Amino acid sequence: MTSLRRYALALTATALVVGPAAAHPIVPGFERFHTGPDANPAVGGQLLLGELNCVSCHAAEWQAKKQAPVLDAIGTRARVSHLRKFIADPQAVKPGTTMPALFAGDPDRDAKVEALVHFLATTGSPAQSRPDLKAVVRGKDTYARFGCAACHGPRDLFGEPAKNQFGFAVPLGDLKGKYTVPGLSAFLANPLQTRPSGRMPHLLKPGEALDVAQYLLQGVKVSMPRGKGTTAYAYYEGGWDRLPDLTKEKPKARGTGPAFELGLAKAKDDFAFRFDGFFRAESAGEYKFYLSSDDGSRLSIDGRKVVDNDGIHATETKSGTVELTKGVHRIAVEYFQGNGETSLEVEFEGRGLGRQPLGPHVAATEADLDRQAEPAAKKDEDALTVRPELVEKGKALFASAGCASCHQISVDKKPIASTTKAGELRAVKPAGGCLAESPAAGLPKYDLSGDQRKALAAAIAKPQAAPTEPAALIARTMLTFNCYACHSRDKVGGPTESTNPLFVTTTREMGDEARVPPPLDGVGAKLNSEYVRQILDKGTHDRPYMHTRMPGFGAANVAHLAEAFGAIDKLPAVAPVKFAEPEPKVVSAGRFMVGAQAFGCIKCHTFAGNKAEGVQGIDMTLMGKRLKRDWFHTYCVDPQKIRPGTRMPTAWPSGQSVLPNLLDGQAHTQIEAIWTYLNSKNPQVPAGMGRQFLPLVPVDGAIIYRNFIQGAGTRAIGVGYPEKLNLAFDANDLRLALVWKGGFIDAARHWTDRGAGFEGPLGDDVLALPAGAAFAVLPKPDAPWPAGNARAAGFKFLGYTTTKDDRPTFRYAFNGVTIEDFPNPSSRDNPTLRRAFVLTSDKPLDGLSFRAVTGSKIEAAGDGWFKVDGYKVRIEGAEPVVRQSAGKSELIVPIRFADGKAKFVQEIAW
Repeated sequence: MTSLRRYALALTATALVVGPAAAHPIVPGFERFHTGPDANPAVGGQLLLGELNCVSCHAAEWQAKKQAPVLDAIGTRARVSHLRKFIADPQAVKPGTTMPALFAGDPDRDAKVEALVHFLATTGSPAQSRPDLKAVVRGKDTYARFGCAACHGPRDLFGEPAKNQFGFAVPLGDLKGKYTVPGLSAFLANPLQTRPSGRMPHLLKPGEALDVAQYLLQGVKVSMPRGKGTTAYAYYEGGWDRLPDLTKEKPKARGTGPAFELGLAKAKDDFAFRFDGFFRAESAGEYKFYLSSDDGSRLSIDGRKVVDNDGIHATETKSGTVELTKGVHRIAVEYFQGNGETSLEVEFEGRGLGRQPLGPHVAATEADLDRQAEPAAKKDEDALTVRPELVEKGKALFASAGCASCHQISVDKKPIASTTKAGELRAVKPAGGCLAESPAAGLPKYDLSGDQRKALAAAIAKPQAAPTEPAALIARTMLTFNCYACHSRDKVGGPTESTNPLFVTTTREMGDEARVPPPLDGVGAKLNSEYVRQILDKGTHDRPYMHTRMPGFGAANVAHLAEAFGAIDKLPAVAPVKFAEPEPKVVSAGRFMVGAQAFGCIKCHTFAGNKAEGVQGIDMTLMGKRLKRDWFHTYCVDPQKIRPGTRMPTAWPSGQSVLPNLLDGQAHTQIEAIWTYLNSKNPQVPAGMGRQFLPLVPVDGAIIYRNFIQGAGTRAIGVGYPEKLNLAFDANDLRLALVWKGGFIDAARHWTDRGAGFEGPLGDDVLALPAGAAFAVLPKPDAPWPAGNARAAGFKFLGYTTTKDDRPTFRYAFNGVTIEDFPNPSSRDNPTLRRAFVLTSDKPLDGLSFRAVTGSKIEAAGDGWFKVDGYKVRIEGAEPVVRQSAGKSELIVPIRFADGKAKFVQEIAW
C-alpha cells in the first residue's frame, strides 16, 4: 500500500473537478488511486480484473469475481426504451458504466438487441406513480446529506449532476430514461437484492428511497393508460392495531386513482384504504400473489382471502396462491397505517408470467380492462408487444453472447447458464482481444482508457493471488467497495478537497469530528468483531449528530473485515479489576459517575433514546455492544492519545481520579465500574438525564416525599435516608411497595411545569415488594391470601409519626388492630432495611397473619434468613412459615398477641 498512500496525497490536488462525463468505465478506487505517473499499474489492474468482471469469462482461480446485477425482475425496473439503447451502446447511454458493448461492430446488432429486449421484457413491466413535489424536496435533502453524494457526486435542484463533479464519482447515467418512480424506489430500498455484490450498498428506508426516487426523476411525464392501472378506493381515518371491518367504517373520501396508491391519503398516520378493481386471468391455473406492507394489509379475490399480512409491523412480505379460472376476477386490497413508515406493494406471478407488480394489470371497472390507451402525441418508446419467437432468440443469446457469464436470470426457476467459452486469463494477449483500442466485432468493447489498458496488461503479466494477509486484505476491500470515499486508514483515503463539503452535521460546534466519518485506524481494537460484522452487513446510524450514515454492504461481501481488523489492531490488555464492593454497589457507582452529579457524561451523550442536554453524542447504552473493554479503558484515561483532536474530555487527568472517595479512588477501578454499569441488564437512566435536575439528598435526617411514584401508586410516600437506602410506602394499599439504594428521587418532574406524571426512584437496586395488603385474617393455615386492595378489606391509614431526624413510623388499622410500622436502615455500610412492627388490640384476632414475601421459590439460607428471587428476608420475634399457595411460595408470619401487643421485625437484604 506504499504507492497507494503516496498517490493519495497527489489526488488531493488532482481529483477535484472534471468537465464532461468520462467515456471509459469508472471504477472509483482505480480513478482515485491508480491513474497518473506514480500509479502502480499491476495493483490497479488487479482491481479492474474484478470490477470489470474480466474473470467471469476468463478463468482465473487467483482473482475474485464480482456478481453483476441480477436481472430476474429487470422488466419491473427498467424501461423498454432504456434496455434497447443501453444494450446497443452502454457508454453512450451511461458514460462511465462498467458494462461493455457486446455487439459493437456487429452488423446484426439491432436484431440481437431487440431479441434480448423481448426476452428481458418477460420479467415484468414498470409500474407508474404520480409526481409528489413534497417528496422531491425531502429527496433532495436525503440525497445530499445521507451519503449518496459521497459516491455519486452532488446534484442540483432538479436532480441533475452538479457542475462541480469529482473525477471518481460513480455515474448514474440517464435515470429518467431508465426508471419509473416505483422501479427506482424499490431498487434504492433494497439494492442488494438486485446488486448482491455490495458495490451499491443498502442505505435508505423505504420512505426515504421513494423520496430520493421522486427527486432524481422529477420532471418525467407520467403516461398511464386510461382505465388500466387504476383502482377504485375508499379512504378512512382512525387508530387501529389491526385491519378494521371497513364495511362498518365511514370513508372520508372515495374515488378512482392509480392502482394501490397510498399517496391519496390525506393524513400522515392512522389511516386505511380499501382498493377495489378487476383482474383478467388470461389462462386458468395457479397464480401467486404477494403483499409487502408497513403496516397491515389483506388481499382478497372474488371475496376469498388469499394473502393476510395484518398487524402493526415494519415492511414485511407475505404471499398466497389461488386457482383462477380463465376470465375476469374481482380484486380487493385492504390496508391500514398506524404510524412511522408507510408502504404497500402488490405483486403476482403465474401461468408463464414472472413476478411483477399487479397494478398495471388491474382496472377500476371491468370495462376498463379492455379500454385502449388514448393515442399518444408521439410514439411510445416503451410500448412493446412481446413476440414469442424473439423471446426464444433472446434467451439463447443471453447464454451465448456472454450475458449469463456476468448476470443471473432464471427461467422456470433455473438460472440460464453461459455457453461462452473464453481462454484462461493467463493466456490473454496484453494488446489484443478486449484490451485492444478497437476490439474486433464479437468481443466486448469496454472503451477502456489508456491507463486502464496498461494496468490490466500489467496485472495479467504478473498474476497475483487475492490478498489474504490482514493488512493487504483490508486495503483491497476498502479500495474495492469505495470505503475510502468516507473513511481513511493508514493515511489513505477519506474525503478529498472537493468531497469534504458534502459531509454535514447537525451540531457545527462539534467540528469535523461530528461531520466527517471517523478514520478506521485502530478500529479492530475499538469495536467488537460481532458488532463490526453487524454494521458491515446491515449498516447503522449510531452517530445522531452526523447526517452521513454507515451503509450495509452485505455480510457475504465484507464480513471478513471484522476478523482482519481484529487481527492487526491491538491495544495492551487492561488487567482485570477486583472490586471490594458487591456488584450492585459497583453498578450504582458507575451510574453515579455517568450522571449529572459527577462526570456528566449525559451532558453530551444520549442514553437509551433519552436526549442529552447539549450535543447528542453516541448512545451510551450501545457502548457495551460496540466497544472492547481494553479500548474503553484506554480512551477514558486519555482520549487524545486514541483520537487526536477529539472534543471528548478526560475525567481522569494524568490517570488520577477527581473522586478520591468513590470506591477505592483509583481511575481504573472507577472506569471499570462505569463499564460494569453500561453492560448491566437494562441499565437505569442516569440521574439528571433529559430535563432540569432537582435531586433530593438526605444529609442529617430522612426526607419524606409525597407524590406519584412509579411502582408505588398515586398516594405514595417516599422516604430517603442518609444511609443511601430509600423506600416508597403505598398509602392506598398500606404496604411497603419499593426499596432501593443510592440516590433518593429527582423532584424536577413534580416541582416544575404542571408537575404531572409518575417519577421513579433515582437510585439503583430497585426491589419491588408483593402487591396487596400485607396483613390478613386466615380462617385456616392453608387458606388463600385474600385478593383485592387493603382499603376494600377494611384497612384505614392513620398517618405517620416521625423521629427527631424525620424517620417515619407508618400507622394503620384493621379490624380493631392498630399497626405501627417503623422502617429504618440497619447501618451506613451496605445497610439492610429493618421494619419494626408493633400491633396493639384490645381483642386479638385469631388467624391474623403477615405475608412477608412471595416468590417463585423460597428456601432457608441459614441464620434465620430466607432466600427468594434474588434477595433475602429474615423475621425476628416470630416464627415464619413457608407455604405454597396459588402456584407461588409465601412466607407467612402468624401473629401472636401477649397483653394486647404483638412485636416482630422484618429485615430485608438485597
